Amino acid sequence: MKAAILIATLMSPLAVAGQCNMNTGFTQANYKVTTDTITNKQHTESIFTLWRTPHQVAKQNPQFIELWQELRNQQIRPIRYFQEAQRGIEYQPSEVQGKQDWSSKYQLVSDKLLASMTHQKSTGEGCELVEYYTKQQGESKIELSWLANQKLLKSIRISSPRYSREIVLTASNHNQQKVKAQFAEWDNYQTTDYADIGDNENDPFLAKMINQGFVEHGASGFYDAQGNQLQGSHKHHH
Repeated sequence: MKAAILIATLMSPLAVAGQCNMNTGFTQANYKVTTDTITNKQHTESIFTLWRTPHQVAKQNPQFIELWQELRNQQIRPIRYFQEAQRGIEYQPSEVQGKQDWSSKYQLVSDKLLASMTHQKSTGEGCELVEYYTKQQGESKIELSWLANQKLLKSIRISSPRYSREIVLTASNHNQQKVKAQFAEWDNYQTTDYADIGDNENDPFLAKMINQGFVEHGASGFYDAQGNQLQGSHKHHH
């Protein structure tokens, strides 16, 4: 019996690529975003860090943190944390418009997008297995490299004759303690429900948020299956 299992394992294509024994359920990944508008020669650079536990993902920008929790019924609850103020705004899953795709939050690229792309080649093995994909869409080209066994985006470049945007992984680790500690720190921030913000206008932090229009659930920086940036068009109705 054991011999048969062994043969099956040896023949399995996954075994050839090698497994990754890192605890990939816990991730800290730093990314650099470069945008070039060819027409007016504008060049911008920014950074963000992606943090993951098995059912939470956070995108930490210099100004704020966008955190998503995967709930049992396939709903996603967003929380926006502001590090400087150590405050947070919690949204109900129903307050976010459009269908939420957990894979696009967790991996920055959705499973759907990956499935729609053309596989070009693979390099490396185990934790360092990299899969390369491309997709042409109209005059836009998407080029993507993917650490398949870590479910981690290595790079994505979306380019057209007028515009290009590239997101590149600059460093990553799977230090479970460090990741858990970061989520625990945010969890200690004082949070306010989005629905209650209007009743708290005497709170200086919330007043500032309202004036900045920050509480509108803005562009999340994530991509849909077409590779378009998702624009959150959340409007709050009283």
